[in-house]
Amino acid sequence: MRRLVIKRTRRGDTLIEVMLSISIFAMVAMLTINMMNDGINTAQRTLEAEMARNEIDAQAEALRYIHNSYVSERQKSNAESQFRRIWNTLISNSVSPRETDDSAADEQGDGGTSFDINDFKTCAAGYNGTDKHLRKFKAFVLNPRLIIPDTSLGGGDFKYMGTPYSELMNHMVIYDNDTSGHKFAAPALYPRIIYKRLSGSSTDTNDAANLDENNAIYNDVATAEGIWIDAVGNNKLIPRRSDYYDFYIRTCWHGAGQTVPSTITTVVRLYNPEVME
Repeated sequence: MRRLVIKRTRRGDTLIEVMLSISIFAMVAMLTINMMNDGINTAQRTLEAEMARNEIDAQAEALRYIHNSYVSERQKSNAESQFRRIWNTLISNSVSPRETDDSAADEQGDGGTSFDINDFKTCAAGYNGTDKHLRKFKAFVLNPRLIIPDTSLGGGDFKYMGTPYSELMNHMVIYDNDTSGHKFAAPALYPRIIYKRLSGSSTDTNDAANLDENNAIYNDVATAEGIWIDAVGNNKLIPRRSDYYDFYIRTCWHGAGQTVPSTITTVVRLYNPEVME
């Protein structure tokens, strides 16, 4: 009998084939990770933009509420008007279009390049940069949780939770000044208003009683991060005698995965009944 002999040859992968396989796997893995990161960043930016719009809507509704309440009381005397003081506070620090004109060549302030928040290289530039936008344009924020009418009715000083209304104004309309305190800061996450208790410093401690949600009333602004309002009247000489006021609600924050600041600006135009009548 013949014995059939079959030769078997064993051949493995070469070094080049192994390196090529590893390279293809690494490239696919990197593309997958990048796509996942882009998806996460997009979802994060969408959430941040939605939170910013919520804060903008809250400020816009507070502005309209104050204005509508003030207009509805126009037939009443100054002593009986419950929203006159807060409305006058809003327009008292309004700036004219000439003040918001950044063009040094335009001496009349009738044209040139107006302020553009997109010029900010970083959000912090508006707070502590050379321009210091918030102080220059008398920026402010409203406290939607603490807008209450003045029920003094011309006599005494109405108090809320033991705080006189005259002092309460500094907690309802917050400016970046020594009276209201320096409560504006560049955003750590996204535009937001952080609240604390309105009570005195003795009740601001973090003990168990004050952390009880049933006892705590967080209706005072602790910090306004990345959001502010600029009030601009159309009267270049006397802003308080403007026909209308444009309230620019501005936000600025650094979105996930972006090198330039993200910004959203909404304008609320409110007419001045004292001039329009």
